[in-house]
Amino acid sequence: MKSSAFNTLLLLLTASHALGYSQPKFGSTNSRRNFFASAIATASACAIPTISNADIEGVATPSFSQGAVTATTEEGVKLYSTKSGLKYIILKEGSPAGPSPRYGQLVTIAYKSFIKLPNVDLEQYDSDKGYLLKHGNGRYIPGLDEGLHTMKVGEKRRLIIPPKLGYVGPGVLGPLPQSPWGRYQLNKLLDQMIEVKAGSVVLDVELRNIMDDEADQGYYEDDSLSPEDFNILRDNLSAKARDARDKRKAGVVDLLSGAV
Repeated sequence: MKSSAFNTLLLLLTASHALGYSQPKFGSTNSRRNFFASAIATASACAIPTISNADIEGVATPSFSQGAVTATTEEGVKLYSTKSGLKYIILKEGSPAGPSPRYGQLVTIAYKSFIKLPNVDLEQYDSDKGYLLKHGNGRYIPGLDEGLHTMKVGEKRRLIIPPKLGYVGPGVLGPLPQSPWGRYQLNKLLDQMIEVKAGSVVLDVELRNIMDDEADQGYYEDDSLSPEDFNILRDNLSAKARDARDKRKAGVVDLLSGAV
């Protein structure tokens, strides 16, 4: 979606900013949702939802990046690219022996968030210094989840997130500005991305802490379902749905629920 000149601008972005936090509560317009939904259609069709990404409420975030990360260097800036289209620059190395977050763990980050439009400087719309989130629960933009998954505690990254990994999908995806002005700014910037059909969400993120969630009941794991297991699960669910539909048509009473 971006020209080569715009890609070069993104490569040369360096961060000298402090990082920060906010509370998610934001709704996007139908026009923006339709535009971004078309951007992720191809990627999501190829992704297999994993146990690690599904929570008790049925929220699922497909794991887009499965494969080697490639790295290129231009003008002294090392840019990493994943299979999903996420790009990132390591601004500060974390502890080499430190852990990376697992799905289901609680993660504390500091961040600053921007929108990058072609031929325009970064425009900030949010920041915070202590944002607590549950990693992989499907409530945050996919590009952030993917970028965090391989970070080490103490590491700082600039995540360059394409629209298909940004503010897309059903429901409210964070992190989002807490103030009405911040939400207005984000709305306006996303509308501008649609108008020019280009741009990225840019997050400067520092991974500060990782904690186990004592309330987690085991709905998160990092292992993905194999294609065979996924097809079996899908077939079983489809069969149960058909059986339930046939019983309703036949007027069979469900003894467990008392429903007909």
